Amino acid sequence: MNLGGSVSKPQGDSGQVVCGPLLRYIETDYRTGMYRGSCLIVSSHRRAPTLEITLQSPSGRVSQPITVHGELLDVFRNQYSFWRYELRLPLSEEPQVAAYTASCFEETFTFHIPGYYQSMRFMFHSCNGFSDIPQETKDKFGEKEAPLWQDVLDRHEVMPFHVLLGGGDQLYQDRLIKEEFMNPWNAEKDPKVRVAMTLTQAMRDGLEHFYFWNYVKNFGFKENPYVATAFATIPSVNMWDDHDIIDGYGSYPAEMQQADMFKTLFANASRFYYLFQHHTTTDLAPQHGMIRGTQPSCNHIVTTLGPDIGLLSLDARGERTKFDVCQPKSYDLVMDGVYKLPPFIKHLIVLTGVPLIYPRLTLFEKAMDGAAGFNLATIAGKTGALGDIISGSLNKWNGDPELLDDMNDHWTAANHEVERRRFIERLQQFARERSVRVSFIGGDVHCCGAGRLYSKDMRQKEEGDPHLMVQIVSSAIVNVPPPQPLLAILNQNSTYITFNPNTEEKMYKLFTKSPNGNARQNIKLMGARNYCAGYYDENTGKLNFWIQAEKEIGVKGTMGYLVDTPRLVFSQVGARLYSINKRDMMPPLRQGTVGQRT
Repeated sequence: MNLGGSVSKPQGDSGQVVCGPLLRYIETDYRTGMYRGSCLIVSSHRRAPTLEITLQSPSGRVSQPITVHGELLDVFRNQYSFWRYELRLPLSEEPQVAAYTASCFEETFTFHIPGYYQSMRFMFHSCNGFSDIPQETKDKFGEKEAPLWQDVLDRHEVMPFHVLLGGGDQLYQDRLIKEEFMNPWNAEKDPKVRVAMTLTQAMRDGLEHFYFWNYVKNFGFKENPYVATAFATIPSVNMWDDHDIIDGYGSYPAEMQQADMFKTLFANASRFYYLFQHHTTTDLAPQHGMIRGTQPSCNHIVTTLGPDIGLLSLDARGERTKFDVCQPKSYDLVMDGVYKLPPFIKHLIVLTGVPLIYPRLTLFEKAMDGAAGFNLATIAGKTGALGDIISGSLNKWNGDPELLDDMNDHWTAANHEVERRRFIERLQQFARERSVRVSFIGGDVHCCGAGRLYSKDMRQKEEGDPHLMVQIVSSAIVNVPPPQPLLAILNQNSTYITFNPNTEEKMYKLFTKSPNGNARQNIKLMGARNYCAGYYDENTGKLNFWIQAEKEIGVKGTMGYLVDTPRLVFSQVGARLYSINKRDMMPPLRQGTVGQRT
């Protein structure tokens, strides 16, 4: 693959690619046997370059070329166009390799499509960038080398991933606060005056310019070749978190969220998030595989990762307030989507940016009055962007202690406890009714671990417990871990919690050994950079999650920690699900209409 620079061929006046290709997976249509995804190219072409795709199976069958024409989504300052390519590809019983190219590419790219009856191998990542930290720290952790992304690409060569699950913070907008056009905001120290500030045109232009070019820098081949290669060869399903906007967005006081600054930066963050990460716009999102919440900026995802796995990716930013992660109607909409998933799925992955199950922060909530000397971004496992990571400081957006904004970001914060309980209870009901094992995956906290909910009277009968729900915590693939003493505090504060009279939650004792083989004292949370690889085991019915943790800082190479979630056989529904052959439950595979050649 091209890891050296621009993907664009010099074409004179015909245009140049500044970002892309970027791949996205949308859904599988089992009625028609079609795989649906999209490709995005950002370029200066006045007309869309034509994409050409061929499909090849292990048996050597090669399809006739499929020609795909681009549609224009948006134009940045009358210079760079966002070209979207709808990918509808016929599935086969065999896995296939899709090879695609365009006249503006220097090479042919490939991605992998599973067989019709095969579930996807997936890779989950979060926190794909650095906070506002010293450059020497970034160098120590291999900013240019991206060692964990190199590890992902090496693994992909051996056992290809079908999809990347972006769990939030796919890039960091943290340096926005230090841009020159932000000087008027930074110079004003009175929070009330800041809230009332009307932005100058230079500030508005600066925000638009910043968000566009920060995406190009972070997703493009020129400055981030390993990430760009992954995004060009493994389709993504992304969901944003706060750093895709600004640190803590949605958890600030209402008057701050309504300030001209916040509304303008959010409009830009939202525009480019939907373009770069979903190949759509807020208006078109429902046509492109998303479920509209109560605001145009809020769009959830419910899809399948093959016939055995469903995915719910909850948008916890698009309509967030200090007191609500999502609005009640959004939960109705996403649960309606979940109930419409095919009746043959056996596992449901629920992706949330911030983990649903994580050690409680009660100790720090009680210390709020004296919190100005702390930074919960660090205490809770996040190295927050806008404050001094170690010494703690006031938030540069609103002047409050960093502790306050990041505390409000957690599901287990007092503001969100009731909402969290209701969401989990609805998922418990779904698990009971459909005999589908529900698992959670999230990032955000810059460490790794695993927790679970379980029924107290079913500890020895996990396969029959619909309330057993495993939480995978995987973060960060790029950003630095928090200080070890603060993780130790969280470890000591991690005891079992009573969720309801017969359901408890607790963290697994997963990390008895460090990736380098040394014994560990903190066995519940580990401050090492990581990502998570997963797959469905056809033989056992388990969903296997491998947390791949960095062995040596800044050096390619990871150590795997396995967390497997058992199948759920509950009631007659579960007995039927596992007694009937999957092929007999699924619609028969329709032969694709694309011609084959050998």
